[in-house]
Amino acid sequence: MLCYYPQFREGASPGVVHKLGGLPWGLPLRLWPICAQCGRPMSHLGQFPAHSSEPNAPTLPIDEDEVLFLFKCEWNSVCSFWDFAEGANNVFSLPRRELGDAPTQPPAVPAQEDGEELRVLPELGVARWVERDDGAPAELEASFYDYRRHSDLPNEIANPHYWASEWRTKFGGAPYWTANGAQGQPSIPAGRLLLQVDSWVTMDDGGQSVEVANFCSDGTAYVFIDRAPSDPVLSMIINR
Repeated sequence: MLCYYPQFREGASPGVVHKLGGLPWGLPLRLWPICAQCGRPMSHLGQFPAHSSEPNAPTLPIDEDEVLFLFKCEWNSVCSFWDFAEGANNVFSLPRRELGDAPTQPPAVPAQEDGEELRVLPELGVARWVERDDGAPAELEASFYDYRRHSDLPNEIANPHYWASEWRTKFGGAPYWTANGAQGQPSIPAGRLLLQVDSWVTMDDGGQSVEVANFCSDGTAYVFIDRAPSDPVLSMIINR
């Protein structure tokens, strides 16, 4: 199945661009997600416009004028950020017209007894996009959403690239699961894969890998979109 693989660089251009980490561009401060478990602001994980003029950039299956935002809890309280139903991560989209024209500074946080501060994740912009087939046959896509059926697939289909990191961050296609297979906590959300982000990404200049966020050391974040409801539902899990 055709996928779009971002190649990253340190830092990102100003404006509504594809990026991981850093500060969200133009997000209204009132919409900054708060963790339902610890009550503190989440960290910005990524922003992705639905439509872009960048060569080979993917078009996301949301309204073309919208921007996708990803957030997760990064505090040492170890909230259940891996579960889509526990309120410790958040995925949503907003129309560009509702966005401001500058990076949004996070909400003020009272001083913590242990001195911990809100973590701003490393800002990684997309240097270029690469279109590739992910090795998953389209006729077997449904098997990638079921633990038993996925585990029954031949290894060369279930794990065609043997978990190589350069294939683990992508837009579209079938989920490229970790070694634990097609399982969620407690289940995989409804819908299809929109994108996935590995815990480490390699810089486009051939430099060292950079850790994206706390994904339980070696996990991968998976974002799904369920288009069955009249208003599509976005959700995220982190699988190890």
